[in-house]
Amino acid sequence: MIIKGGSRAGPRQLAAHLQRTDTNERMEVLELHSGIDDLAATFRDWQTLSEGTRGKKGLYHVNIDPDARYDMTPQQWARAVEVLEQELGLDGQPRAVVLHEKKGRQHIHIVWCRTDLETMTMRSDSNNYLAHERASLKLEREFGHEHVPGKHAKRDRAKQPEFPRADVSHAEHQQAERSGLSTQERRAQLAALKSSCDSGMAFKAAVEETGYVLARGDSKDFVLVGPEGSVYSLSRELKMKAGEARAFMADVDRDALPTASDAKAQQRDRQKDAEPPAFEMQRPPVEDLAPEPETQGEITDAQEQDSGAPELAPAVAAALAAREQAEAEKLAKWHHAELRQLRHVLVLEAREKIDGLRRQQQAERERFIRDGKLSGIEGYIEALQNRLNPGRGAEKRLERETAWKHLHKRQAIERADLRTLLRQDRAEHIAELKERHEQQRRDQQAGFARERIRYAEDSARAARLLAQVEEDRREAERRRQEGRAAEPPPRPAK
Repeated sequence: MIIKGGSRAGPRQLAAHLQRTDTNERMEVLELHSGIDDLAATFRDWQTLSEGTRGKKGLYHVNIDPDARYDMTPQQWARAVEVLEQELGLDGQPRAVVLHEKKGRQHIHIVWCRTDLETMTMRSDSNNYLAHERASLKLEREFGHEHVPGKHAKRDRAKQPEFPRADVSHAEHQQAERSGLSTQERRAQLAALKSSCDSGMAFKAAVEETGYVLARGDSKDFVLVGPEGSVYSLSRELKMKAGEARAFMADVDRDALPTASDAKAQQRDRQKDAEPPAFEMQRPPVEDLAPEPETQGEITDAQEQDSGAPELAPAVAAALAAREQAEAEKLAKWHHAELRQLRHVLVLEAREKIDGLRRQQQAERERFIRDGKLSGIEGYIEALQNRLNPGRGAEKRLERETAWKHLHKRQAIERADLRTLLRQDRAEHIAELKERHEQQRRDQQAGFARERIRYAEDSARAARLLAQVEEDRREAERRRQEGRAAEPPPRPAK
């Protein structure tokens, strides 16, 4: 049983993620300790409470993911939440529990409010990884699940003296899903290319022929951009130190290479050029598959052998075309809904960040005005000095006006920088989603092609069996006729 999570903010984005039905086969809210039946509004209220404690992360989000071999009962889910709550020290806090089911596998998300209303303080989240593993270990023993090794409380230091590190990170796992190659397979492929090359230029030509784009990273290192748009560190993929990788690529002009962003754009353009339109099937129309009426029945066995593959009957081809078109339209609608949901979440997230910056800047301006106002004896002395020395007062006013202008200018730059950053984040998130959609469409088209081949082979096999049955029937009929002819004629009656 694996438990992961931590403190966070972003109530709207979290609520939208928990309520997604496009990526989950099933979504059910098991618990919601709130006066309203709305996850987004509840999380927003819990986050607002944290502002009274001067805290920034008013939510604690965690997910419990048992092994797929074990079916959890509702009582076991409730027990898991109870044990984890006690280990984290969040007992008594309002919470929400959401069940997700994906590909027949269930896991739950729990979100707690960290603000203690009695003391108006935030419940501590220190040593939360230890708490996760203690709860996981306790639940595995209680439910009889197989023990999953960990890094902290579930680590046997006698048998596992070195700190365990995953061979593949979560980001690398997602990259492997997008590319269709596991991390080990990709690194083996690149290692084989390197061993066959004696220079950096030869390696550059080899990887680009394979479908990668060699680019320059943000630092001095080289990076590879895969056909699906994922960015890989060259030294990490080749299991070399950074200095060794630079020495191997010394004959490649790094400044002449494209940036990682430009390389990703090149890969997207290649994918678009290599792919047909989104709703166009990768096959000729059904009318082109069907033979002309006057030529039906004239296809000989020799023609079938020359074609290289059996053809579908017109009725079967038409039925397959209709079903494939319906499935393609269904996938396209799903993609459209997922893209619309992502855009909605990104808009809410951007609006929340912009509103936060606006409130922060307004407070800064009010503090500037408040600091410039002197009251009491200090104000009286300041006014008297300005009257006795008008030049000094004018100089102070000019300094204050200049500082005010600088404040406004700096805040305008901050707002512009935030908007630019939000636009870049939005473009990257949408590009990644579209890349995943394109890969799913390619997988669907490949599945359609395999299905058409299978149907054609089954049809040809059935036709051969029918012909064999007919031949056997004619042979049996012929033998029966020959047997009757060989029988002696009946004797005449006396």
